[in-house]
Amino acid sequence: MAENDKNQVPAAGRKKRDLLPLLVFLLLLCGGLLGCLSIYNARIAGEAPLYFALRQLGWLGAGSLLFVLSSLVPFRFYRRSAPFLALLSALLLVAVLLFGSRVNGMRGWLVLPGNLSFQPSELAKVFFLLALTVFATKRKKIGTGGFFLMLCFTFFFLFLLMREPDFGSAVVFFGAFLIVAASREGSMKAFLLALAALFVCALAFIFRHDYAFMRILAFFDPDGAGVSSWHMRQFQYTLAHGGLTGSEAGTALWARNYLPLPHTDSLFASLVELTGFAGSTLVILIFAGLGIAFTLISWKTKGECGRLYVFCAGMLCFFQALLHISVNCVLLPATGVTLPMLSYGGSSLLSVMLSFGIALSAAAEQEPEDPAEEDEEPSCPPAEEVSPHP
Repeated sequence: MAENDKNQVPAAGRKKRDLLPLLVFLLLLCGGLLGCLSIYNARIAGEAPLYFALRQLGWLGAGSLLFVLSSLVPFRFYRRSAPFLALLSALLLVAVLLFGSRVNGMRGWLVLPGNLSFQPSELAKVFFLLALTVFATKRKKIGTGGFFLMLCFTFFFLFLLMREPDFGSAVVFFGAFLIVAASREGSMKAFLLALAALFVCALAFIFRHDYAFMRILAFFDPDGAGVSSWHMRQFQYTLAHGGLTGSEAGTALWARNYLPLPHTDSLFASLVELTGFAGSTLVILIFAGLGIAFTLISWKTKGECGRLYVFCAGMLCFFQALLHISVNCVLLPATGVTLPMLSYGGSSLLSVMLSFGIALSAAAEQEPEDPAEEDEEPSCPPAEEVSPHP
């Protein structure tokens, strides 16, 4: 009887664990559909208003398929391929600097056959996080040497992103580094040195690019920055027009006519005008729910590397969402960061789906130990099994 009880507990635990991936998929689907609605609202005043929304809906379908397929690949494959995937990501970032297409002053897209644009930084973000988690779990504690190796690896990617220039993605990549390092108990002194290094790089970027300097100036002194504060003003007017429950249907004028990039970098403000404070709360709850769901899944994940990746994937998505929302609420200077799953863009949506598919693959891994731990096992039999006589 006691033996049967023991067998029933894991079965019940497996049922609960199986519900979490379904919850994650439903949250992703709800967020994606809400994004399609927001994109349609933002573009309805222009020509072919359904064009962007239908394209995003198509990317959502492709992303859902990618989510399922990537979750079926054993996490052992991702773990062993992490160095090669990171190298591929770096090569793509170099390729975009050499052959990329420039949009809005940034050379961040590769044009593929069929007039499709691909943003390598979105794919690189997934494999960069994977490589960091694999390296961080090679040993029980990162240590000072390991921390600075991870930091050098991070700044190599930041250098490539700054050359585009894509400061927003660089902040997200550095956020991924901090999340992984903090999860592995990095020292406070090392963290402060890393932040100081980032501050120096940010200053160099700001003084090298006039538009970045003017954005900072507009944030701290909107009245004295003149035209540079115009984007921030549009954020404020759009949010105010949304009110508590959103503007009336067909009257979301500010996002459609005045707000820059309402379907990408300014999507949250556009969504607030459409749905008001109530809708914005729902969006925040979706991302908070994703963060909580991935935290719970990480607790049930057996492998140490997989556990770290699951947690960090959820936290990185939440971090990017908070960054986008903070910019749209004028709590931070404009950085050009999209809202995961909701902002228009196939590269961004597919990268989120791929990241979460890999996370569910890690959660489904049945091996309690990582290969690094298995390699430490002795290859010879125990002493008592060795015969003392020839």
